[in-house]
Parts: sequence; structure tokens; C-alpha cells
Amino acid sequence: MDNGKVDEYATWVKTLDFVSVSDADLDNDTYEAAEKQYQQGNTKQAIANLSGYVSKFPNGIHALKANFYLAQSYFADGNANSSIPNYEYVIAKSRNEFTEQALARLAEIYLKKEDAGKTITVLKRLETEADFPQNITFAQSNLMKTYYEEKDYANAVVYAEKVLTNPKMDDKVKSDAQIIIARSAIQTNDEVKARAAYAKLLTIAKGELAAEALYYDAYFKNKDGKFDASNTVIQKLSKDYSGYKYFGAKGLIVMAKNFYALKDSFQATFILESVIKNFGSFPDVVEDAQLELDSIKTKEAQTNSSIQN
Repeated sequence: MDNGKVDEYATWVKTLDFVSVSDADLDNDTYEAAEKQYQQGNTKQAIANLSGYVSKFPNGIHALKANFYLAQSYFADGNANSSIPNYEYVIAKSRNEFTEQALARLAEIYLKKEDAGKTITVLKRLETEADFPQNITFAQSNLMKTYYEEKDYANAVVYAEKVLTNPKMDDKVKSDAQIIIARSAIQTNDEVKARAAYAKLLTIAKGELAAEALYYDAYFKNKDGKFDASNTVIQKLSKDYSGYKYFGAKGLIVMAKNFYALKDSFQATFILESVIKNFGSFPDVVEDAQLELDSIKTKEAQTNSSIQN
């Protein structure tokens, strides 16, 4: 091969999208120096060396490892945002030894950033590609919550039901799943599913979730015409869960409805006026109480009944 041909060949080789043979030793030496800093826990020096390697050898022999270790180093140094491009580089490649770790860490970062679109994309991949059961449960539980927060109630319920059938989920997450199914059913007017979900929640919930479940127990008893039984539940709600004032206040509105249905308009209006007076921190509750009070007064006026204040 004449010199002209050799020069032409060498130029062509350097245009290829991989490390040329002449650069291989430099590639290896540069990477090994960076990896040594990473393995020794010298985070800041590792960041400097690894970012230098990635910049100089974007398609280098060790590009996959270098990007993953650089992402890990950024994250360890408290700079999660800087780690994102390098984790994204890892998950964009064919499935590899770092894919699952990169997906899990990216999901964690996007959850904190409240970037729902990217969170869902990464979590769905983690759910299907993870080998470790804890990463699958992490993906499913957070998909459930993220879909619910995005008001995608259909998908929220799909993942809530996956959570409930996963034997490795703890009771707290299962309780969250029940409440998401119940709340999603309320939002979509699926009363049958809501009744069943709140009934199940009542058997396992504690604290505020138990207060919510009791409120809906009273609410559905009122709808079924079981007014005395509904009042009994509200009394339990007020007594045992007095710290959860929002559901206590909503329960009082149901109690007022019960008393009015039981022909005690005085007690009903007294309760509603009390709610309006004492629960100003919950505007939606006050608005509901006012609407109910106006309704009762209108009905009473039509029947020429007097209402004592």
C-alpha cells in the first residue's frame, strides 16, 4: 500500500464510531486512573477524572462503566441532578450489569423532582426489567401513587391491585393501596368499588386513614337510610379520632343529615351552624355545611315549620 493509500486509510479509521487502535492504550490508561479514584472512595477526584474520560472518550472502551461510576459519584456527592445524563446513558444502552441500579436511582431522583412523566417511564421499565423483588415492589407502589397524583385513576387502581396481590408488600403500602382504590372509586363515581374498598380499609387502617374509612362508613349508612347506625359511627369517629378534624367535621354534616331525616330539624341546624362557626380552616366543609343548612331552611320554610336557632 503506497503512502497516499496509508494516509487515506488512517483518516478513514479515525472517522469510525469507535476507539481507534492507536488510542486504545490512552483510553485504558485514562480510565484506569479514574476508576482507581472511584474504588478508593475519592469522590471529588473520581468525578474530575471520570468526567474527563467521558468527555475525551464518549464512545470509549469503558464508556459504560465510566458513565455509571460518574453518575454514582455525583449522587454520592449530593449532586443528583448532575448524575441524570450519565444514568440516562446507561439505561439507553442494551440491558447490562448496571441497568437495574441506574433505573432505580433515576426513579428515586425523578420522584423527588416530581417529574411525573419521566418517573412513570423509568418505573415501568424498572418493574419489567428488575431482578431484585424489592425493586419491583418499589416500582409498583410508586407507580400506584404517581398515577393517583396525576388523576389517572384507572392506572392507579391497576397498580393498587398489583400491590395488594404482592405478598412482599408491607401493611402500610397495602393500606395505601386500599385507600387509592377507594378514593379513585369515589372520584369516578364507582360506588360499589368504593364501598368494598372502604370496608376493607376499615379492618386494617390506623390513624387518619381509619378516620377516613369511618367517615365513609357513616356516609354510606346514611345513603342506605340507616340513620341511627350512621350516627353511632360518627360518634365513634368523634370520640376515637378527635385529632383528625377534617373527617370529624365532614362526619358532623352527615350527622346533621341523619337528624333531619329523623325529623329533628333543630338538632340538624344546630350541628350545621356549629360546623360553619368552628371549622373555617376547611373551606370545602364549611361550604357543604352551608349548602345543607340552606337546603333545610328552604324545606322548612315550604312546610311553614319554625326553626329555632
